[in-house]
Amino acid sequence: MISSLKKSAILFLAAAGFFISSSGAIALEPTATETPEEMFRQLNERIDALEQLDSRNQADCFKIRILADKIFKAGFSDDYTVPRATRTSFTPGDGLYAACETLSDEQLIGELNEITGRQQTSVGYQGAQTVIFSKLDNENGEVECVYTGKRIKTLGEPSATIMNVEHTWPQSQGAVGIAKADLHHLFPADSHANGIRGNLPFGLVDSPEWEEGGSKCNGSVFEVRPEHRGNVARAKFYFAVRYGKKIPPAEEKVLREWNAQDPVDENERKRNDSIENLQHNRNPFIDKPEFIERISDF
Repeated sequence: MISSLKKSAILFLAAAGFFISSSGAIALEPTATETPEEMFRQLNERIDALEQLDSRNQADCFKIRILADKIFKAGFSDDYTVPRATRTSFTPGDGLYAACETLSDEQLIGELNEITGRQQTSVGYQGAQTVIFSKLDNENGEVECVYTGKRIKTLGEPSATIMNVEHTWPQSQGAVGIAKADLHHLFPADSHANGIRGNLPFGLVDSPEWEEGGSKCNGSVFEVRPEHRGNVARAKFYFAVRYGKKIPPAEEKVLREWNAQDPVDENERKRNDSIENLQHNRNPFIDKPEFIERISDF
């Protein structure tokens, strides 16, 4: 079985031109302790590294990941399943957060950083856009803007002038590399509303210059419609912990309020499950929202 996998991997690496990368040559021979799954994980990590070198690599890396899955499976029997997290439901008591139960503040942040990053595999930015509009946020052939509630009919990625992907944590503030494609903070948004938000912090708006569907903006802060406030808060808390970023105090105060006003619902839980099946990590603040109160400063 392993010999067949090795042959497939060598052919794949040769075809993809991955013998040499920014960090040197790739060892094609597994060590005595390497399993096929570990080799597959290492291959995906190498693809992630190449994607981060240049944004122009994103579309090709997404295609290569799909090809890698097929080649990996080719080394096994027809009924073999590519090693992915495939839980359709999640019970926080299953042990994932067991080490967190007595922790708070920096210790809790450190443990959650380890948990969220341990097995994460990027689908790539092009892959993220594709899956958001075709599967993750597509309900019966329609996708809804998280800011305005506008819905469009689509089976795949629409024109970027109509609807595109919103980075809850802006790219200009650190959502780069693997973080740029992290599905836990990416949502479909009306292109105009997305442009209005830009990289503004979230906050409360008294005198809006723009308002639609419950969201508002005064040019300084962006207020999210009630239906999405908790999702935004938990997405930003996740990003801060996962990537070691800081949230400004004024924004954090509002996000904590939004988390309480708009608690986790079933749709958010299902989306968390689906993302785990795609990129193999979870947003702990959806599974265990009580962790938010045990972190005094994000």
